[in-house]
Amino acid sequence: MDQEKQTGNYYTPPYCTENGCLCYRPPERQDAQGIMLCNFAPRIVSEIIVDDGAEVTRKYRIGGTDAYGNEISPVEIPAGELEKMAWIANCLDASCDLCVVSQVEKHVRCAIKTTARFADKRYIFSHTGWKKIGGEWHYLLPGDKTYQVELKGKQRNYYGAEGFVKEDAEELVKLLSCSMMPDEVLLPCLATVFLSPLNEFLRQIGHEPKYLLTLIGRTGSMKSTVAALMLSFFGNFSATDLPMSFRDTANSIVHNAFALKDVLTCVDDYHPTARSDASQMKAAMQTLARSYGDRAARNRLGSDITLRQPRPPQGNVIVTAEFAPDIGESGTARLFCIEMKPGGINLPLLTEAQDKALEGKYAACMRGYTDMLKFFADKGEICGILKSKFMTYRSKWRERLRENEIQFHDRLPDTLACLEIGFSFMEIFLSAETDFGEEDIAVLNARFESVLLRLAARQCESVEQDRPTHIFLRKLYSLIECGQVCLIPASSRLETLPKNYIGYEDETYYYLLLDVSHKAVKRLCGEQDEGFAISAKSLAKALVDEGLIEQDESGTNTKTMRFGGRLKRVMLLRKDKANKLISV
Repeated sequence: MDQEKQTGNYYTPPYCTENGCLCYRPPERQDAQGIMLCNFAPRIVSEIIVDDGAEVTRKYRIGGTDAYGNEISPVEIPAGELEKMAWIANCLDASCDLCVVSQVEKHVRCAIKTTARFADKRYIFSHTGWKKIGGEWHYLLPGDKTYQVELKGKQRNYYGAEGFVKEDAEELVKLLSCSMMPDEVLLPCLATVFLSPLNEFLRQIGHEPKYLLTLIGRTGSMKSTVAALMLSFFGNFSATDLPMSFRDTANSIVHNAFALKDVLTCVDDYHPTARSDASQMKAAMQTLARSYGDRAARNRLGSDITLRQPRPPQGNVIVTAEFAPDIGESGTARLFCIEMKPGGINLPLLTEAQDKALEGKYAACMRGYTDMLKFFADKGEICGILKSKFMTYRSKWRERLRENEIQFHDRLPDTLACLEIGFSFMEIFLSAETDFGEEDIAVLNARFESVLLRLAARQCESVEQDRPTHIFLRKLYSLIECGQVCLIPASSRLETLPKNYIGYEDETYYYLLLDVSHKAVKRLCGEQDEGFAISAKSLAKALVDEGLIEQDESGTNTKTMRFGGRLKRVMLLRKDKANKLISV
């Protein structure tokens, strides 16, 4: 076979080359001159198998020589395109052409297939993270010496360190010990970093992280720089070349989020300004929140009208934003927000950390960490450990939140449990590879739990503020204060009612016309580029559930009452409760 390759005879009879051209020599006429099929000699140079984490596809790299012995520019085509043969006209040089011969396309296709035995075979992974190969778990990143991992665009900045030494882990200890940034920023970020390689195994036990770590701060707060530093555990990043931004389409963000399995990524710079920006970025943010918050993806059809494998996000994400995204109560519940202020970062210490990142110290640290996880995974122990930790931490945080009288969304204890899992595995790694002892861990845990409790309280407040009922009341009070709507005294006997009236009031109640007041609030939200999708009927029910309006004797959310001789069906909103809710 090697001799055949050296002489350029890549084809199997009845195919051969004559004068540099592919020819067909019928079996019964082997001594005769061949029938020319095309004016060049194409062959399969490489057979490329691509595993994207959901599907395995095959591609051919086709090259060869022309009639003069010159190499033709190779082309890559999906395996299925070889059958169609349109690639010759679409992809190759114009000088490469088929001859006018009966069944020429069939013969050229068959001839090319005979050259596959000489082709290089490449198996490429187009995703990162854990993959079970040959019965062993392997953590994939570009630069891997054993398996070829290829990512595109800015995703190419991901890479895996070649080796780990204990001194690399000491750099993590220094990062935890210095005062480069507030604990409220550093500790949840590091927890998310070390949580990311655990995603595969958390997915297996049904407790995959379902939050988006969101760094919120004005320009100058260094939020993008901090995000880049955290991503340096998985590659080489700076504030100017983060993997994704809100200038990208929502579809491309979700596509990349699937490929970036078991690593941390970033979607940078949520700052809608113009009305068009606001609409586009808000839509992308809502898609992102649903995708990461539910670990779900929309079903899509392939080109052959068959349903493709779903591609939900498989890693974790940091979102940077100038202000908290306005994506409603359910969307906000999927975020875990950290506020950053200008001047909160120690710049000399940040520079030192960035230098360590460029040296690959943090990436090497991650290599040591994933090697530790591989040990647990190959022994079949990691899922059991994670399940026990998750159940323990979730119960703990539910109790802690109740003890502190924090009204929380059902998602929050799960998020806090995942953050603590990431942090605890980081501590296991430090205990194994450094002099970090039990006393050090106890002090670090106290810092971490204190931070999580404060952030959890703020998170609950943010979620509460985004409830439709709270939005309704804030907008309603705003409309009343600026005179865009008015309320008539319940005792009034006005014959002519103002056009902008939305109901009546006394010392105890606002008697609101439900549809009219709902319409006024919805219109104001639209003018401010904010959403208010809840219907009037659902709004009334939500207000009842929160004890803000009183039902009539039959359990109806509105009541028929007489005002100035007129019968009106109104919603009875308690002034004292509404005022307390929005702190009037």
